[in-house]
Amino acid sequence: FFCTFLRTEGTKEKDIFNFGKVWLFILFAIWVTTSLSGMASGVTSALAALTLASFVASAVFIAVSFNRDERTENAAAVFKRLRDKYGENLDIARGLFVVTCAPILLIYFCFSITNQLIRKTRIFPCSEPVGDSNDIFTTRTRRQIEQMKTWDRVRVYTFAVYWGIFFMVMQVLVSKLTVVFLSWLIEQTSSFGLGAVTAILVGVGVAMFLLPPVPGVPVYLTLGIVLPAQGHETLGWVGSIGYSIAIGLVLKLFSSALQQKMIGENLSRYVRVRQFVGVNSTLMKAMRLVLSQDGLSVPKVAILIGGPDWPTSVLCGILRLSLPQIILGTIPVVMLIFPTCLTGALLYMASLKDASGNPEFSWAGTVSTITASVTALVQFGSMIVAAYYLEQTADKRVDDVAAIVDDAEVKKADDEAAHLNKCYREVTQWNKIPVLPKLLMRSSLACIVISCYIVQLFSSQCFTEHSLTDSIDDNLQGNVGNLFLPLGWIATGLFSASVVLLYVFTSWGKVKAKLKAKEAAPKPEILAYGSSDRTDFDLDLQAAADGIHADELVVSSNDNNNSVASYHRRHSDSQGAHSTSTRF
Repeated sequence: FFCTFLRTEGTKEKDIFNFGKVWLFILFAIWVTTSLSGMASGVTSALAALTLASFVASAVFIAVSFNRDERTENAAAVFKRLRDKYGENLDIARGLFVVTCAPILLIYFCFSITNQLIRKTRIFPCSEPVGDSNDIFTTRTRRQIEQMKTWDRVRVYTFAVYWGIFFMVMQVLVSKLTVVFLSWLIEQTSSFGLGAVTAILVGVGVAMFLLPPVPGVPVYLTLGIVLPAQGHETLGWVGSIGYSIAIGLVLKLFSSALQQKMIGENLSRYVRVRQFVGVNSTLMKAMRLVLSQDGLSVPKVAILIGGPDWPTSVLCGILRLSLPQIILGTIPVVMLIFPTCLTGALLYMASLKDASGNPEFSWAGTVSTITASVTALVQFGSMIVAAYYLEQTADKRVDDVAAIVDDAEVKKADDEAAHLNKCYREVTQWNKIPVLPKLLMRSSLACIVISCYIVQLFSSQCFTEHSLTDSIDDNLQGNVGNLFLPLGWIATGLFSASVVLLYVFTSWGKVKAKLKAKEAAPKPEILAYGSSDRTDFDLDLQAAADGIHADELVVSSNDNNNSVASYHRRHSDSQGAHSTSTRF
């Protein structure tokens, strides 16, 4: 969806599309921030602050860059393109808007109410007309509210909660807990030999790569910390760092092969899985075109390096792509592994002190910040390049994309699910659902928005700072639960409540949708020649052409107990009389 903003050919709205690129940058920042957690070099917190600041700055940018007429014209051009290309999938972006800007919207509405009150008092002669004097909002705000009321609010709110769940999972469950686990692993293996440590890290690394939400960067970072720590006396610093990079590359390639062959190709047997990933969608077909190319190419390498580790490899298996070619395209991931392992080694070196208590490598901390920034740049850049080329492929190679045959089983499943999905959207129209389901959805949305804002704005008051080089005994007093401060537990509780409330609402909606779909289904009992309420006289008229009579029609049952009509017609031929039966 956001890749659309990367394409400006044939338009005059390049500045307005730059605004969209800022939002694309922000989404990638969330993933990179999670990946870099635990570096303790300031890069993670800087990216988190940049993410929030970019949301505000992008809004300011769009407000001050154009006058009112230009904003209206350019915004109309953008939304027209998005509507033409994505239609109702715009609800995904609306959901992102709601979960990120809900508090800002409330503040905006308060300003609008204040503005309207001031206009009604006519204190300032230059004030704009009041508009509807009975309305608490200004005319512009009322128009915007009415526009938002035309949205499928249940669908938009549901996507908003999904966005919030994604953010909380990445920023809390993955980012924080993965760092704690890896720091424990580093502490436990500190007294082992290089061979034993390597075997343990490879086993743990493969297991972590097989977990969907875990990014690869923390694993590479751990290799960079532990292996040089154990091997620098025998291999030297340069040799041990090179050794960690080699182990990281082998680990990544082996895990990718497992993800593709063991998980992806096995999952590809299930129609619902292929339907879920959208193998018939334009995006998936464009990705298939790029990844199925032999050899190395910039788009192929960018997707395999920049894409999330588990989803990308498993998707290659679902699409049944060539394993050797995918492995070949993954080898350039060493460009990401190298600065990451180097950062880990420098973090360890920065923690070493000489006999006098002074840092043994005083420069290591500064250089680790630079290498961590390079890691972020490589991952960021590959994501942007991958998004750009996927959009270009979908837009420029339309005939090639269309030539890819749809998965027949998935298409059939999509057609069968379309009616039930339509029923779900009908029974969950905001103006039709009862008060209690509305309360459930609103409460779920409120909980996830508050939870996300607490974690983003007050992270230091939610969680104890913990890096890969910290000790759980010293920093968390030996209890992982101490990672969560009281405000962190509140945010986690709100997150859990949001998930439960959304599940209850969707379960209610699915039950109502199934009932509606069942009511709309055609009745199974249909007599011969059409409607079951036709009389014998009507049947006689229609049967006359066949030379039979209605009283010869017999209603029988098939194996599924569905009534079908059959009739017996007696006729004779040169061999004698016999009976035939025709079924409808």
